[in-house]
Amino acid sequence: MSNTEGLQWAAESDDTLARNEILTDDEIIRTVTAEDDDVTPVNPVKISHSKAMAALNTSLQWADEQNLKHTKLCSSDV
Repeated sequence: MSNTEGLQWAAESDDTLARNEILTDDEIIRTVTAEDDDVTPVNPVKISHSKAMAALNTSLQWADEQNLKHTKLCSSDV
């Protein structure tokens, strides 16, 4: 980005900020609180013990097929 383009971008940003409504602290709190009330609670998916064990066994089988050592499974460079 050239210097001219940077200055133009900054000027446009200033115009955008000037058009935004300025809220007081109380207005911000009311707005955020109202947004929190609109959130629909999500029911977590229940996974049975047998499905969890099957997933773990599948993961362990995959790791064994890849010749991964258990210490390497815990690192991010697998």
